[in-house]
Amino acid sequence: MSDLKIKEVLRIYAEHLKQTISNSRGAVAVKHLEFFADMTVRQVAANVQAYIDQRKVSPGTINRELGVLQAALRYAFKRGDLDFIPALMKMPSPPPRTQFLTDDEIKALVEDSRGYPVLHLFIRIALMTGQRKEAILSLRWDQVDFNANLIDFNDDLDPLRGRRKGRGVVPMSTALRGLLMSLKRVSPWVIQRKGKRVKTIRRQWDSLMRDTGLDITPHILRHTVATQLAQKNVPIPQIARILGHSDSRITERVYAKFSPEFCRQAVTHLNV
Repeated sequence: MSDLKIKEVLRIYAEHLKQTISNSRGAVAVKHLEFFADMTVRQVAANVQAYIDQRKVSPGTINRELGVLQAALRYAFKRGDLDFIPALMKMPSPPPRTQFLTDDEIKALVEDSRGYPVLHLFIRIALMTGQRKEAILSLRWDQVDFNANLIDFNDDLDPLRGRRKGRGVVPMSTALRGLLMSLKRVSPWVIQRKGKRVKTIRRQWDSLMRDTGLDITPHILRHTVATQLAQKNVPIPQIARILGHSDSRITERVYAKFSPEFCRQAVTHLNV
């Protein structure tokens, strides 16, 4: 079984991805991992550095792709196709992303997006909740509680709920409540196009980036929200709850440095 070729491991795993999860990033990674296709499982670990050298992409991308390969190997092992799982070298983790928009950039982005109604709604919700793109696009009206004034982005109907990254339960600001109440409910989904769920905003987002001259991903809206909250001295545990982080240490590692009070009390003892 150690002579099994990686192309067979990847083929089996690609079929598994199609059947169990809509994971375009995983499918793309499988294509790049064809570098290892004709190698046996025992050969792959010794050729990771060659893969890194020829890919010429960021450490984060490399690690995600090698993570997919590791997952494919684990899946083959569980099936009984392999009798061992090789350990794969990974690159040092990149520093946490801290890119965020300024107040002027936020205003410009919101204003320029008015020509794209679906995208405009997405951007406003993102900037008032700090949630991930998929959590916003999949949001249904039954997750919005106007009586309690809360939005629960955790979807009980999502078969992949236990495998998704954390989502928050977010109180509605006056502006967010007004925005949602102004929308017509012609679909189960808050963000909809002709009554159907919007699955992607990529084309409109790319067009908006050309219009504004910005070069960001939708995820930067989430970073922007967290950074703004930290800058306004919102306690880290509260920011973590809004973002849906299971451990506030994750939030602190990335955003605590943006708080004006970060370690300020501590340094008062360092007078010379």
